[in-house]
Amino acid sequence: MHPTTRRVAAICRRLVALGAALVLLLALGDSAVAADVPPGAKEALAPVTRMISTLVAIAIGLGIAISGAVIVWGGIEKTTAGANAEAEHRAQRRIANGITGLVWMIVASVIVGTLTAIAVAYGLIDQPF
Repeated sequence: MHPTTRRVAAICRRLVALGAALVLLLALGDSAVAADVPPGAKEALAPVTRMISTLVAIAIGLGIAISGAVIVWGGIEKTTAGANAEAEHRAQRRIANGITGLVWMIVASVIVGTLTAIAVAYGLIDQPF
C-alpha cells in the first residue's frame, strides 16, 4: 500500500472514530449536554439555518456533479488513449480521483444529515427542509 494511501486511511479512521464518539456522546447524554435554547432564538435563527442548509446542499450537489463529470472525462480519456500507456495511466488516475471525490461528497452528506438530525432531536434548530 502506498504511504499516502495509508496516511489518508489513518486520517479517515480518526475522523470516523471522532464522529462516532460525538454521536454517542450526544445520543447517550442528557439534556445538560445540549444547552437550553431561548424561546425566540429558534425563530430568529430560522432564516440563517435555512440559508446555511441550502448552501451546504448546493455545495454537496455541485461536488457530486463535478465528481461525476471527472469520472466521465477520465472514461473518455481512457477510451481514446489507445496504445499510449501514459495517457491511459493519467485517465485511470482521473477516474480514481473522481471516485474519491464522490465518496467524500457522500460522506459529507451523511455527516451533515446526522448532525442536523441530532440538532433537531435536541431542539436546537427546527427541521431545515
